[in-house]
Amino acid sequence: MNTITAEWIKLRTLRSTWWAIGIGVIISLALTALGASTVISRWSPGQTPDQAAMGIVVAVYVGVILAQLPLGMLGTMTITTEHASGMINVTFIAMPSRTRVLLAKASVLSGAAIIASLLIAVPGYLFGRFVAADFHPSLLPPQVWPVIGGGTLMIVVTTLLGLALGAILRNGAVATAALVAIVLMLPFAARMLPWGEVINQFLPTYPALQLIKQAPNIMPTWAAFTVLAGWAVVPLMIGAIAGRRSSP
Repeated sequence: MNTITAEWIKLRTLRSTWWAIGIGVIISLALTALGASTVISRWSPGQTPDQAAMGIVVAVYVGVILAQLPLGMLGTMTITTEHASGMINVTFIAMPSRTRVLLAKASVLSGAAIIASLLIAVPGYLFGRFVAADFHPSLLPPQVWPVIGGGTLMIVVTTLLGLALGAILRNGAVATAALVAIVLMLPFAARMLPWGEVINQFLPTYPALQLIKQAPNIMPTWAAFTVLAGWAVVPLMIGAIAGRRSSP
């Protein structure tokens, strides 16, 4: 717990933390409001209350995952700036277990990512209900929870993937480039390959888009959640192993 507290103090005292969260939240909120207004204006009068509620939540979580890259970059900066300044050595003197330090950083960043998602989702949802008031949307029907879970998991996974890449590569620019490549470039590149559709299933973007109803269902919901979560768990395990091997 002391390690988590120390990492939280470090995270909240960095200006880059507030810039990354602020930029991600503001841009995503603006695009969520614009997207929700556009989508709702095109609804047919026959929308049921449950369909209206689902449409609002989907529009909101499309906006939420737009904040993933600023939060992912925050993940890379959280550890690469310490390597660049040499402060990581002080951290390891205070807490020799590198795995424990990495897990503490992951815990704190996960909390920050969830808070950021709520700062986007709650105002976006209230705005969507206001715009769609004529359709009398229901509150939160059962079918919206995979969307909420998938959108939140995507932003957490991207943040932790950034942290893991920073721990493995130890260079902010290189780790950020790798993050952008995995999240944005590889899905497009895979489409040009003969087995691109199969490859995309195992990248983080497609499962997330499926869960928020922006891509066809080509895998069970549990498999989409598993693949998505794996993009945080496996890189963090590699980062922990790389940290132990580099320890004196």
